[in-house]
Amino acid sequence: MTYHAEAYIHEMDRKAFAVLNSFPKFVKLCEAYNANFDEKAAKFNFLSTAIRLSDKQMPEIYNLLPPICEKLGIDIPELYYVKSKEMNAATIGTTNPCIYVTSELVEKVPIKLIASVLAHECGHIACKHYLYHSIVANIINKVDGSPVGEMYMVRKFLTPGLINAFLFWDRCSELSADRAAVLCDESPEGIVDSLLKIHGYEDVNRDEFVKQAFDLRDFVNDSKSNKSIEQMIIQGESHPRLATRAYECYQWSKTDRYVGLLNGTYEIEVSETKLEEDIVSAEITMEADKTSKIQLTDPAAMAQIDEALARVNSELDRYTNTADKADYAVAVLSGIFAGVIDSVFIGESTFLNGDIALSHRQVNTFIQKYAEARGLGGERLDKCISDLEQAFKVAQDNVWKGAGIGVSAKNHHLADIAHHPTPLGLACSIIVQFLRIGSFVNKEGKWHFVLVKTDFSDLVEVLAPAVLTGILNWLVVLAETKLEESEDEVPQALSNVAHLVASTPIIVEIAKCADNWFGHLVSDMGGSKNTAGGGMGIPGMFISLFYELAGMPVLKDTGLPTFINDLYENKKIDLRHEMCIYKDLGRQAIPVVFNEIYVRLLYFVGHLASEAGTNGIKNVNWKKVIPFGNRGVDRMLTIASMTFTMADTADAAVHAAIESCGNWVLFSGKFVSRFNYVGAGRAALAIVKEVSNEKKEAQLIHEKLLLTEVKTVAVIEHFNAYRAELEEKVSNYLAEDIEGFLYGFDYMKQGLQTGNSDLVIKGNVVIQKVLGREPQFTNQQEFDDLMGSDVALIL
Repeated sequence: MTYHAEAYIHEMDRKAFAVLNSFPKFVKLCEAYNANFDEKAAKFNFLSTAIRLSDKQMPEIYNLLPPICEKLGIDIPELYYVKSKEMNAATIGTTNPCIYVTSELVEKVPIKLIASVLAHECGHIACKHYLYHSIVANIINKVDGSPVGEMYMVRKFLTPGLINAFLFWDRCSELSADRAAVLCDESPEGIVDSLLKIHGYEDVNRDEFVKQAFDLRDFVNDSKSNKSIEQMIIQGESHPRLATRAYECYQWSKTDRYVGLLNGTYEIEVSETKLEEDIVSAEITMEADKTSKIQLTDPAAMAQIDEALARVNSELDRYTNTADKADYAVAVLSGIFAGVIDSVFIGESTFLNGDIALSHRQVNTFIQKYAEARGLGGERLDKCISDLEQAFKVAQDNVWKGAGIGVSAKNHHLADIAHHPTPLGLACSIIVQFLRIGSFVNKEGKWHFVLVKTDFSDLVEVLAPAVLTGILNWLVVLAETKLEESEDEVPQALSNVAHLVASTPIIVEIAKCADNWFGHLVSDMGGSKNTAGGGMGIPGMFISLFYELAGMPVLKDTGLPTFINDLYENKKIDLRHEMCIYKDLGRQAIPVVFNEIYVRLLYFVGHLASEAGTNGIKNVNWKKVIPFGNRGVDRMLTIASMTFTMADTADAAVHAAIESCGNWVLFSGKFVSRFNYVGAGRAALAIVKEVSNEKKEAQLIHEKLLLTEVKTVAVIEHFNAYRAELEEKVSNYLAEDIEGFLYGFDYMKQGLQTGNSDLVIKGNVVIQKVLGREPQFTNQQEFDDLMGSDVALIL
C-alpha cells in the first residue's frame, strides 16, 4: 500500500509550506543555486570520500530502503555511508536527493531502528522538504560562508525574524517526516526508540518517557505564559525537542486518519501543487499599504518598491528581537531582585482593612478645600457639601424616583452612570446636558434611559451654543468655498484654526458641563449634607469601571452586576474605601517600577558598551541602544515580569502556609493579602505585548516577502525587455552585415561578367566597410597608383 504525503503531512507543516510556496521567484532563485552548486558539490564529496550502498555494498542496510520507498511512493534515492563519530542521517539535494547515514549510527543503532531512521528521511523526500531544507542549511545556517551570503540583497533580506520563520517551518517538517516513519513501521515505537538512541539514551523505559512527553504538553498548554516561554526557548532551533517529537508520534498514532491509512479505509484526493513558472503579467499591482498602490507599469515603480521595502525594514528593526542569553540572564536576575524587594519591604497589603479613617479625613479635607477654592462653604463640612450641591446641580439627580427602573436611594450613585468618576461617567453627563437623557444601570444589569424634564428656558440654554457653533462653521465653509473659486488655496492649518474658533461656543459649553460634573461628584464624595462625612459617597474608579463592564450584553446575565451592587450598597465600598486600595497598589508598584527601570538601565549600559567597543563611541547605533521602542527590551521585560510574578507567588504561598498552620481559609486570606497584583498585571500586559509583537513581526515578514517578490518580478521584466532589445539590435546588425556582403558580391559579380574593374573594386569597398575597415582604394586609378607606390597592399 502506498501512502501519499498529503495524507500524513503535519498541519503546521502544510500551512508553513503554503506560505513559503507563495513566493515562487525567491524559491526558484534558491532552487537554481542549490541544483547548480550545492547538489553537485555534495555529489562530488560523497562519490569521492563516502561509500555508496547497494545490494552488493552493505546490502543489510541498503535493502531496508526499497520497501520504504514503495510504501511512500518515491523513487529509490542513492544511499551513502559516511565515516563519522556522530550518530546522524540526513537528506541532501533538490533535483536528485540522496540520503547518507554515519558509521556511528550504523554501529550503535540496531538494524530495525535504522529502518525507522531511513523511513524518516524518505518522509522528507516524499513531502518535498529537501529544497527548503537546503534553503535553511545554505542560506540561513551558513550564510556567512556561502557564496550567496556575499550578495547584499540576500544579507539584507534575511532578518532574524525571517530566519526564525524558516526555522519554525523546519521544525514542522520534522514532525511530518516522523509521521512517515510511524506509518512505515505501523507503530510509533520504532522512531521513538531510534530518537532516544540518537540522543544518547541507552537504557530508557520508553513508556515512562512517553508519559513524560504528555506531561510536557500538558504543562505547555496550561497557560499562555508557558507557551510564550516555550517559543522563546526553541525559536532558534531547527529540530523539535525530543519529548515533543515523541508526543507528536504517539498522538498521531491515535488518530482516525492513521488507523484508516493502515487498514486502507482512508482516502484522500491528491491535488498536485506546483510552483508557477512565470507570474509576470502585463500589469502587476500590489498594495504596499492601505493607502497606496505600486504599479510596475509606472516608470517610478522601482522607487516606490524600494521606499516600501525601506519602511518595512525599518519597522522590522523595531520588531526583531536582538536580545541574547546575557540579556535574558539580566532579566531573570532583575525579576528575582524585585521579588526580594517585594518580600522584604512590601510584604502584606491591608487593602480594605486599613486606614479607612485616614481616607475619610482626606476626602473631607479635599471637599472643604475645593469648596473654599470655589468661594463656597465655611468651616463646617455639611455647609461645604450643601453649597456645592446648590452650585453644581445635575438635571438627572432625582429622575430615577418613581420611574420603576430598579434604582433606590442606596444605590442611585452607582446606578446613575453620570455619577461615576470615569470617562463614561463624563460622557453620560454631557449627554444629559445636551440631549436631556439620563443613563442608568440597575443591579440586574439592565440599562434604562430616562428623559429629564425640560422647560423652554433649559432648551434655549442647551440649543443656543450648538446653533451658534453650526452658524459660525457654516460661515467659515462659505469663506473657504469663495477663496477656492478665486483659485486661492486655504492652508490646512489655517482652516483647522478657523473651525476651532468657530466651535468655541460648544467647546465652552462642554467645558462648563465637565466642570459642573466634577463639582457635583465632589459634593457627593463625603455623603449628603445630612450625613456629612459618614454617609454613602460616590463609587470609586474600580467599582465604577467594573459596573460599567458588568452592564455589557456579554456579562449582564452572569450575576456580576448584582455582586458589584452588593459591594457598594451593602458592603459600603465607595471611593474612600478604594483610596486604601490605591495606597496599597502604590506600595506594590515599587518593586514593579524597580524591575522596569533596572532592566532598561542594564540593557542601555550593556548594549552601549558593546556598540562602542565594536564601532566606536561616535558610530554608535542608538536605535539598538536606547531601551525604548525595542523588541529586545520588550522580551526582557516579559521575562523579568514573569520571573517577578513567579517569585512573588512562591513568597506569598510560603508565608501563607507558615502563618495558616494548615487552615485553608486562613491560607487563602494570607495568600491574597501578600500577592502583588500590580506585578501580575504588568506581567499580563507584557505577555499581551509579546504576542502582539510576534503577530506584527509575522505581518511585516509577509509584507517584505511580498514586496521582494514584486521587486523580483520587476527585475525579471526589465531583464526580459533588455534581452529582447539586445536580440533585436543583434539581429538588425547581422541583417545589415549580410545585406552589405550581398551588395558587395553583386558588384563584384557584375564587374567580372562585364570586365569592369571599377565594379569589382566597388564591391570590395562595400565589403571592407562592412568589416569595419577603411579601403585603400576605391577605383582602378587609385589601385594603379597604390601599386606604383611604396605602400604595402593590405588584404
